[in-house]
Amino acid sequence: MTSQVLIDEIQQLLDSDLGDSALQLAELECRPRAFDKLVPAAERLALLRAYCRSLHAVKQHRTALRAITEFISGPVRGQLAAEDLEEVARDISDVRWTLGEHDMCLAQLRQIPRAHRTVRDVARMARSAAAVQSGEAAELYAELLRRQPNAGEALVFLSAHGGPRAADGSSYHDVASLTAARGMMQRLEYRKAAAELQRLARRQRANAQVVALQATCHYMLDESRKAHLLYERARALDAALVQEMGAYSGLLMQLGDTYAAYGLGSELLKADQTRPEGWIAMARYLQMSGQTQEALAIAWKAQALAPGCAEAYCAEGSIQLAGGSAEEAAEVFLKAHALARSAQTYRGVVEAHVRCGRYKEAFVHAKELAELMPAHAAALAMVGVVLSHSAEGHDKAARLLQAALDADPRCTEALAALASLHVASQQLDAAVALLERYLPDNETDDMYTRYADVLTLANELPKAAVNYTVALELNPANERAKIGFDRVDRLMHPSADDDDDVAEDAEQPDDDVADQRTGEFERSDMSDDEML
Repeated sequence: MTSQVLIDEIQQLLDSDLGDSALQLAELECRPRAFDKLVPAAERLALLRAYCRSLHAVKQHRTALRAITEFISGPVRGQLAAEDLEEVARDISDVRWTLGEHDMCLAQLRQIPRAHRTVRDVARMARSAAAVQSGEAAELYAELLRRQPNAGEALVFLSAHGGPRAADGSSYHDVASLTAARGMMQRLEYRKAAAELQRLARRQRANAQVVALQATCHYMLDESRKAHLLYERARALDAALVQEMGAYSGLLMQLGDTYAAYGLGSELLKADQTRPEGWIAMARYLQMSGQTQEALAIAWKAQALAPGCAEAYCAEGSIQLAGGSAEEAAEVFLKAHALARSAQTYRGVVEAHVRCGRYKEAFVHAKELAELMPAHAAALAMVGVVLSHSAEGHDKAARLLQAALDADPRCTEALAALASLHVASQQLDAAVALLERYLPDNETDDMYTRYADVLTLANELPKAAVNYTVALELNPANERAKIGFDRVDRLMHPSADDDDDVAEDAEQPDDDVADQRTGEFERSDMSDDEML
C-alpha cells in the first residue's frame, strides 16, 4: 500500500467517525513510515499529519503534540521546505489552542512570516493574544480587520478597546490604526507609534485623543518641548479631554511648572471628580509645592478611584522618592510597572532600586529597557547610571554614558551621571570640560547649578558665582543654587564672623579641604536624587 493510499484510507475512516479504527491503522502503518529516514521528508510529514489527525479524533492531543515535536526536532527539519515548516507550526498551534495553551499557540504562529500568514492565522493569533491579555491583541485584531473588513469579532474587540467608531466618526481603518498605535506603545515602540499616530492625525485633524497619544509618545522619548506643544494642542481641541492627562501632569512636574500643574488639576476636577487624572495632577502640584503628606493623600485617592491606573502609582512613587522613602517607592513603581509598563515605570523602578542599594535589580530593569529601546539615549544612560554605583563598573559606565551623550547631547541623565563620575574620581578638570561642552544643549537651572557646584570644587569661585546666578534667574526657587551661591559668596567675601571658619580651613591641608568639598558634592542630589 502506497503512502497516499494509506493516508486516504485513514481519512475515510475519520470521515466515517471511526476514530479508533483510524488510529489503529495509523499506529500500525503511518507512524513507522513517518520516522523511517529512508522515506522522503515530504512524504514522512504527510504520514505524520495523518497519524496526528487520528490521535486528535480520540482526543489524544498530548500524544499528537509529542509526536510532532519529536519529528520536527530531528534531522528532517533541514530537509523540509519553508512552506512545510509553516504547516507544522500551524499544526502545533492547533494542538496548543485545543489544550488551552494560548501563549504557546501565539508563539508558534509568530514563527510564520507576516507575509505568509493566512486570515485564519491572524484570527487565531488575535484570539490567543486576547486570551492571555497581551498588548498585541489590539494590533492583531486591527490586522485582521484590514484583511477581512467584515470580521465582526475584530470590530467588537476594537470597539471595546479603541472606542466605537460612532463616537468620533472614525472609519474602521482609523480605529484599527489607533489600536495598532496603542499596541506599539505597550511594547515601548514609541517612535513607530508616534509615526502611526501622525498619519492618523492627518486624516482626523480634530481628534484630540490622537494628538494626546502623540504627545505621550514624545514624552516617553524625553522630547519634552514637542510633547508639551502637542498636549496643549489636544486640550485646545477638546477642553474636556482627560485621556493622557495623567502623563501630561508628569511632564509638567518634570518641567517644574507648578502653576500649570495646578491649573490642569483644577480644570480636570471641575469637569469630573470621579476620574483619577485630575487628582494625579493635583498630587504632583502638591509635591512640587513641598506638601508631601497632602500629595500622598491625593495620590491614594486617585488609586482608590482607579485601581488599575498605572499613572496614579507612578505619582505616588515619585512622591515617596522625593520624601526619602525609597523602599515604599520601589514597591509602588513595581505595581505601576505590572499594570502598564512604560519608559517612566522602568525609570522609577530603576531609580528606586538604586536608592535602596539594590543595584542588581536596578541593572536587570535598566538593561531590559535598553533592549526594548535600543536607539534611546536615556535608556542607555540608565544602564550607565546603575553601573556607576559599582567601583569595578566605573570604566564601563563612563563609556556607556559618553555613548549616550554622543547619541543625544541633550541627554541630561548621562551628562549628570558622567560629571558625578569625574568628580568622584577627583577629575575636576574633566568634569568642568564635560559640562562646558554640553551646557549649551542643556541650559536648565539644574544643569547650571551642577556646573557651578563643580566650579566650586575646582576653586573657580567667580565663575561658580556667575553660574549660580544664571540658575537662579532661570528658577528663583532653586534652593540648591541659593545655598551654593551663599557659600561661594562667603568664601569670596569673608566677614568678621567667618574669620574663625577661614582660619580653621587654612589649618587643614589643601587635600583635606578638597576631599571634604568633594564629599559634600557627592552627597548632594546630583549624584543620587536626580541622577536618573
